[in-house]
Amino acid sequence: MIEFREIGKRFTGTVALEGVNFAIERGGVYALVGENGAGKSTLMNLLAGVYPDYEGEIRVDGEPVRFRSTRDAERAGVSIIHQELNLVPDLSVAENIFLGREPTDKLGFIDFRKMRRDAEAVLADFDFPHSVNAKVSTIGVGWGQIVEIAKALSLEADVILMDEPTSALSENELTRLFAKTRELKERGATILFVSHRLKEIFEIADEAIVLRDGKYVGRRTIAETTREELVNLMIGREFFEERRDVDLDAKPAILKTERLALKRGGAPLLRGIDFELREGEILGVAGLLGSGRTELLKFLYGELRGETEGALFFRGEPYSPRSAARSIRDGVSFLSEDRKVEGNFAEQTIRFNASVSVLDRFSSFGFLDEKREKSAVGELLEKLNVKMRGDKQKITELSGGNQQKVLLGRSLMSEPKLLLLDEPTRGVDVGSKQEIYDLARDLAERGVSIVAASSEIPELLMLCDRVLVLSAGEQTAILDSATADSRDVLQHAFTNV
Repeated sequence: MIEFREIGKRFTGTVALEGVNFAIERGGVYALVGENGAGKSTLMNLLAGVYPDYEGEIRVDGEPVRFRSTRDAERAGVSIIHQELNLVPDLSVAENIFLGREPTDKLGFIDFRKMRRDAEAVLADFDFPHSVNAKVSTIGVGWGQIVEIAKALSLEADVILMDEPTSALSENELTRLFAKTRELKERGATILFVSHRLKEIFEIADEAIVLRDGKYVGRRTIAETTREELVNLMIGREFFEERRDVDLDAKPAILKTERLALKRGGAPLLRGIDFELREGEILGVAGLLGSGRTELLKFLYGELRGETEGALFFRGEPYSPRSAARSIRDGVSFLSEDRKVEGNFAEQTIRFNASVSVLDRFSSFGFLDEKREKSAVGELLEKLNVKMRGDKQKITELSGGNQQKVLLGRSLMSEPKLLLLDEPTRGVDVGSKQEIYDLARDLAERGVSIVAASSEIPELLMLCDRVLVLSAGEQTAILDSATADSRDVLQHAFTNV
């Protein structure tokens, strides 16, 4: 159905794709896999009409095509779910789903009643908990991802491009998306799927097509390959995942909560939060969408405030998070799950994005010492293995995973004692995940305490010493990672659902 012939694409001197050749058949699910910067998203964007200028030729049903816009591609039956949310925050859920193709009545006016009805129908498969009249800015990243998916599915396209559609979804929503994907496949749709979660690829895909450094390096039928073979083809080196073994009993508590509860505008966000975080411990936070994972981290960072009950202690003293700036001074750093809206300064350089929270360290009498700043940023980003031309590049010119590494570097620049990570490996490839795991363990060995929220339960069980489980804002369990499994975590995550 789709052929890529000698595809090449460059961005201001950087080769994103070179000589890519492969074809896919109608009615299959094809996983496009590779490390960050391999060219996966770029290739999807060529087919979707985001980048109309490229070398080579794309054919659909044997006919050469060159879509000049996403609207052009949509008219030809190609829709895309973007890696970064492509929604308008101040419009409603329904308005976002039908943006630019709103239903109209006989007089040519927008038929809002039909729009709301159609939006509710396309969201029904996902048990969407919000009104379709709600502004997207109020529903959070996870449900925003569902709206992005619904927007693409509402087009009823023949070709659906899914670029990291699951990065903000919990297990429950993931199951619903895959059920919908199988339904689309049975209907004859062709799906090109990008994910860094190998478990998902083996669950949903028929074939895996592998890119490395912008080049096509091979393909494998999922039923006839192994995880190890696929990883080796993707990264060209061996990859290991293992849990750390450490005794934390003798370490002091750096953070302690006692029956902590948080309300905002009278609505309960968190309750019954009761745990101790030891020096050098990595504590995972698990739960379904809307369980309070992000709210807990943002509260601890001082970004989410409200009426509180219970007690909170940091480094042995009563503590009340007041602001991000205060938290950074106190030794607390935070990596947001939403790098596009809450993380990146999109029009700024990589160097600025990495150093912005600690510019005072490189300043004297109000003047910035760029030489010191450049040296410190360069040393850190080299350690994080960020793939870039130079630190004066705009951060948005990097792949999603490399942007994530830059923002992680920003969190580390302040040399925190407590590091809060919200979906730290979202949109990050398997090789880079290993680097982030190794970095987290190295920080923990040096005494940094880490709280990491993730929708990937196996990741939490492998990386963390213990896992705190939330259900509808309430702490329902703290599990020892050495003895717990995914079933245990999910059982507690569903307690209040």
